[in-house]
Amino acid sequence: MYIKLLHLVLPLWFTVSSFSQAKYDGDLLFTFLGKEAQSPELKELKAGYRCQMANENHYLSNEGIELILSKGVLYEIHLYASSAVYGNFTGKLPKNLRFGMFSSQVKALLGKPLVSYNSGYCEYEIDNYILSCWFEAGKLQQVGISLK
Repeated sequence: MYIKLLHLVLPLWFTVSSFSQAKYDGDLLFTFLGKEAQSPELKELKAGYRCQMANENHYLSNEGIELILSKGVLYEIHLYASSAVYGNFTGKLPKNLRFGMFSSQVKALLGKPLVSYNSGYCEYEIDNYILSCWFEAGKLQQVGISLK
């Protein structure tokens, strides 16, 4: 009886735990930009990633995410592949990006960037947002999304 119950409970637990980070990733992250600091949505995002307040305009998490507010609203979200400070973001990136992609792969996926530097940085305008990509050794290591 106990083993049968375990076979039912374990898959459910793995499913629920895998959604804890995934439900706020990918293109859904754009929907949090512009939300007020005390809004239920932003509180839920901070709780979902266990963000800690560095100051009233800066929240960080060891789950690879950083939130930056300006004038009381969420202005920027940064996602990190591997950061000593922020950890590793393991969720889905916006616009089907993947950490480790070469800049040529990002450009093939998203088109010509609005801004591009040889130093390993490019930006794209997507609707009313800016999507930024930082590369190290030619591979995508950090993604930022911000209000225009």
